[in-house]
Amino acid sequence: MPMSFGEDSDPSRMPPIAGGRLSAFAFRWARDARCRTRQQRADRTANPMKRMRQDAKAPVDPKARIAVFIPSLRAGGTERAMLTLAREFDRRGLVTDLVLGRAVGDYLSLVPGSIDIVDLRASRMLFSLPGLIRYLRAERPRVMLSALPHANILAIVSSFLSRQRVRTVISERSNLSRTLADTKLIRERFLPFLMRMTYGHADRIIAVSHGVADDLVRSIGLDPNSVDAIHNPLDIEYIQAQAGAPIDHPFAHEDGRLLLVAVGRLDFAKDHATLISSFSQVARTRPVKLAIVGEGALRTSLQAMIDDLELQSSVALVGFSKNPYPWMRRAALFVHSSRREGFPNTIIEAMACGAPVVSTNCESGPAEILEDGRWGRLVAVGDVQALAAAIVAGLDDANPPDVRHRARDFSVEKVADAYLLAMGLGPARTTGEERPD
Repeated sequence: MPMSFGEDSDPSRMPPIAGGRLSAFAFRWARDARCRTRQQRADRTANPMKRMRQDAKAPVDPKARIAVFIPSLRAGGTERAMLTLAREFDRRGLVTDLVLGRAVGDYLSLVPGSIDIVDLRASRMLFSLPGLIRYLRAERPRVMLSALPHANILAIVSSFLSRQRVRTVISERSNLSRTLADTKLIRERFLPFLMRMTYGHADRIIAVSHGVADDLVRSIGLDPNSVDAIHNPLDIEYIQAQAGAPIDHPFAHEDGRLLLVAVGRLDFAKDHATLISSFSQVARTRPVKLAIVGEGALRTSLQAMIDDLELQSSVALVGFSKNPYPWMRRAALFVHSSRREGFPNTIIEAMACGAPVVSTNCESGPAEILEDGRWGRLVAVGDVQALAAAIVAGLDDANPPDVRHRARDFSVEKVADAYLLAMGLGPARTTGEERPD
């Protein structure tokens, strides 16, 4: 059962932050106050299940509690990556809590019982601040690791206002300048201002790729030495085991056509419209079919496009799947058509399944993963003709590289070591069997 430190949608319990902004004075006050005073730890006997789970883990250092703070476990690359890290920390014997703005999402069922879920029950991320402060005072984790801008800002604010010595490590997952260029939401344009005010107060900043790190430094004026580039983790053994599962869909059956697969939300950033247009050209000369795994707001318009191009028998929007890996294993080619990314997990997941890759050379991530074309083909963003040509070339390639070798560079063991170093905990492996790289 998830623990709760939240008050549903109760802004009246917010700490006093004038105008919704944390002033420099508030930072100084919170920093000095937490050095003078520490609230006593909450009585653990009130939650015997929590105590029993903690004791069962028997970590090497019981003080090395890690709080992983994200908005939810809804389907997304960030959520999957942070859950993968949390599971690896837990496997190594580190007490790990998943602290969620709201405990909802498709990935909740993937959380092992040894990891406690802390539900802040916030209808909006801003309202999770009081509950997050209460959690930090009660549980006193040594490190709080957050991801996504709104969660990062709240993590920094809460660590100061809680008056606890919590090492705050934030993770930036997307290319900020490209995100702002594409957004129509006025409130999102205030993000650089809020990030400029807060990010410099984090103990460490992790960017998901070198491109994101460089953009972050340029966009909000961070010290380059304060930012580490650490890629997303890949649990290769888990992915390869899951890839053997059956698929109950006609497109998964052998029918003489080559299967192209794309995985991602049906939204503007993923640009499936360009992919479908390119596919329509490829289908004129090659026996192919396309499965797009994902769900989103553009389903209706994309289906209308498929109907207009009379591709109903060769293109399928198969919906969201918690396990897209069987699709990747069956793919003759994995195609990634995004306009922008931070670090596209699906590319390295497809590579772990052995699928050759064609991707747009968007900012940021694909070029780093594919090493500028060594491990897969890169094309310009939004170029229908170039993407179609790359797909044909990929299908006709008699000797594609064994991309599984490259996927091993992103193993969860290597990435977790880098995260633990950034968090000041070191890369010690304390429990469980060693996994091969």
